[in-house]
Amino acid sequence: MQQASENHGLDELSGRLHDASEANALLLGEVIAAACRRFPSMGQSAKSARIEQFIQAEAWTDAALALIDLELPLWQVRRIAYDEG
Repeated sequence: MQQASENHGLDELSGRLHDASEANALLLGEVIAAACRRFPSMGQSAKSARIEQFIQAEAWTDAALALIDLELPLWQVRRIAYDEG
């Protein structure tokens, strides 16, 4: 039953992300709390500190890419594109 409530929480967060007009530290903090399991890890403290610095500087793209690097270490970003712009 816990997985159902976790999915509901992530669905709700996904909706807030979709509806947000801009990124902010509170919203990114909610994402980290709900979906990022490696962020609080003691073995990743340097990477976590770097992400926190990006958040404080409001460098949202850098923070998101650093979270991908931390949470999905086997992934590689191959291309970033901005469509309809």
